[in-house]
Amino acid sequence: MAEFNFKKLVASAHFDYVGPSFPSWWKKNKAKFVLPDLMGISEALLKGKPYFTTLKLKYNGEEFNLPNEPLISLSQVKTIKETATVGKYRKGTVKEYINTEDYQITVRGVCVDTEDMERYPSEQVEEINRLFEINDAVEVVGNKFFELFGVRNIVLKEKKFDEMAGQQGLQKYTLTAVSDQDFYADLDEKEINRKTVLS
Repeated sequence: MAEFNFKKLVASAHFDYVGPSFPSWWKKNKAKFVLPDLMGISEALLKGKPYFTTLKLKYNGEEFNLPNEPLISLSQVKTIKETATVGKYRKGTVKEYINTEDYQITVRGVCVDTEDMERYPSEQVEEINRLFEINDAVEVVGNKFFELFGVRNIVLKEKKFDEMAGQQGLQKYTLTAVSDQDFYADLDEKEINRKTVLS
């Protein structure tokens, strides 16, 4: 069986990606289009950029493997209160930091049965459906990309299965989620910070 390129499949399914026609041009320019490796890369470089990775989630001892190296992106915003000022010489607003929101997570992937490419991947779709039925935080298992951002638990918010015209053996899916920090972990962190200040 020929080697299967999941990254190319996901990219073409979600972004209508078409490979370059000119090998010499690609050789010179491919560095701009290849996603970064986790080894030795800084957190600042990765923020907001999509990344291919295996993703395993766990809930009450049961593990769920999202199929075929999905493409994952993270984003985060701050809540800032902006107050207009009075006076003709003062321009703009006064900014007041309120808080930093949860990470917004998007997972884009494709379900496919690599043993039979013509067969609809119903088992993989069913696993995603069962995962989405969990109305609680699920644990991210051993994922270095999420660990870079301190994301250890997520809550799923939306699932979407898109049509793939003429490709009966493929099913495109998108999951959106938010990061979730354990309440007791917050309390532990505050206690550690308090002891550090006092010592």
